[in-house]
Amino acid sequence: MGASEDGAWEDKDGFQARLPERRSDPRYSVDEDSVVLFVGYGAPQPARLVDLSQEGCRLRTKEPVSARSRLPVEVFFRVNGISFRFRGVLQWTDGHNLLGIRFVNVVPRSMVELANVICTMEEAAEARAETVNLLVAEQESAQPSHELQSQPQPVHGPTGRERRQQARHEVDTSATILLVNVGSTLRGRILDLSLSGCRIRTDEHFPVGIYTRVETEFRYDGLPFRLGGVIQAIHNRNTVGIRFLDLSERKREQVLELIGEIEQLRAVPSQQTEGHA
Repeated sequence: MGASEDGAWEDKDGFQARLPERRSDPRYSVDEDSVVLFVGYGAPQPARLVDLSQEGCRLRTKEPVSARSRLPVEVFFRVNGISFRFRGVLQWTDGHNLLGIRFVNVVPRSMVELANVICTMEEAAEARAETVNLLVAEQESAQPSHELQSQPQPVHGPTGRERRQQARHEVDTSATILLVNVGSTLRGRILDLSLSGCRIRTDEHFPVGIYTRVETEFRYDGLPFRLGGVIQAIHNRNTVGIRFLDLSERKREQVLELIGEIEQLRAVPSQQTEGHA
């Protein structure tokens, strides 16, 4: 793989094989109109947004582009009804119509809005995966047992149906919500808890929308918890629902143990009531 005289990458496949090393955030396929402006080099050019991540995007221009990497650019596009304008640098080009852009100097508000869009895409990707898992499970259940034994069995994680069926347990303890991409915190109290998430009433009005990345911190019975997740629902200005994401096995076991303790505490009053009946 080599570069042309103007610095454009000519081996598209070879470069794309290296691309995951440059991007730490996952990319999500997009198909939206966009505009790219090479700062100091002519007029804006129409393009098509191909994929998007928290770090940058990939565009396909209508006309071939010959430009050097690291050239400053501005990118305009609209996703999920939200208009974006990002400054960036040209990270690579295939020497024809495909460009890789890395965002730079993104203001906090745009970071939050982009994070919300990315989380929406993650939700859609998870929903598609869950649908596939459910369809596979239904097909397997419809097959005779001898056919199932002769076929390799896929390994599935918890499906969305399983997550939604997690029982909620009432909790009343102080908590802190960290808005990951902004760095600010909100204080409040947990109202209920399950293995898949929790509901929190904040002291102040909640300032951002759903699918915002958060971390939830609280203590229960002296044990500290810090769980990553995303805002799943906003019930009112002060009450939000959080869905936990990417819990490690250790944290998952801790939450399960906590739920077990809550269930035991709830069972004691009912047992005492039955004893006096």
